[in-house]
Amino acid sequence: MDDTEFERAKKLVEDFARILRGANDVEVGKLLLRTGSIDTLFQAILDPRKVKEYPTIGSFLLANKQRATALALMRHVITNNYSFKGSKSESGYVSPNHAQWFEDGVMLLEGKQPFEGFVGLFRNGEVKYAIAARDARAGEDLGPESFEFISLEDFNARLSAIPISADDLEKPVMELKHLLAIKESRESEYQGLLQKYPWILGAHYRAINNHSRLDDANIPDFTGVRVKDGYRDIFEIKQPFAKIFRKDLGFAAEFNEAWNQAERYINFAREEGDYLRRKGLLFDNPRCCLLIGFDLSDSEVKKIRAKEKLNPSIEVLTYNDVLAFAEETINLIKRIKAGDRASDSTQTEI
Repeated sequence: MDDTEFERAKKLVEDFARILRGANDVEVGKLLLRTGSIDTLFQAILDPRKVKEYPTIGSFLLANKQRATALALMRHVITNNYSFKGSKSESGYVSPNHAQWFEDGVMLLEGKQPFEGFVGLFRNGEVKYAIAARDARAGEDLGPESFEFISLEDFNARLSAIPISADDLEKPVMELKHLLAIKESRESEYQGLLQKYPWILGAHYRAINNHSRLDDANIPDFTGVRVKDGYRDIFEIKQPFAKIFRKDLGFAAEFNEAWNQAERYINFAREEGDYLRRKGLLFDNPRCCLLIGFDLSDSEVKKIRAKEKLNPSIEVLTYNDVLAFAEETINLIKRIKAGDRASDSTQTEI
């Protein structure tokens, strides 16, 4: 690069910065996020694909020392200047998140360190925190359906029903893992565990009741009272080692029977709403969670997800999903008790 090219490049950077400053938020997002401009820019500075052309990573970085340093300096500047400290002295940091799944809200990170901590969603003037709702698999593209977002107020309101000593918190996970390890096949053992620790079935339920009889022919294992509106959803619990697939990867009769049972409960709750209301069971647009299966293959999980699309009112959770949710919930409780969040700094002046 001669002096003329250097000055031209410098002028282009200045012009680019001026354009970005004058653009509105939507225009900046369109330019940088939707066109791949960020990837183009960073690869122009240092292309990570070229590392295979060098005998070692160190030799790659040495040969591109200034390029690599420029990127490292950018990261340093971003970390130090674009993670915002709360106004209280004990507050942590609020940082932007690269994943943005909601048009009417912003996803962020809250923690003691910049760009670390809870995944939060700031929407309608409040923050809700993400808890994994399903078992994440390697290489899987995560989306909003993989998480439950719950406000701290709702979460704290139910902490009284959750054992909060460190030892007690781990009990449901330990007991469930034991049942799975010994390949316990009695549904009653799992139903008893979930009755004892109902909170592991879902963070957005303020109460879960066992054997809520709809009528003499429709008796689901549990119904859960939703936090957001007080209406109920349905839970049907099958043992984890129930046969879900035939050898040809078609659904086995045992799974089809469980699915049909879930559909029958949903249809009854919708069609007999007035009858159920008189019994004190309130249903409005109910969902049924069918808990079945353990350690399924990726192809088997994909088949189940495709099946769910046929009836969006039915959600199939595996016991891996329940373990993931329980462990994430326990982690959230521990971190809240340790003060590892930004103490309302999303709603106070920075």
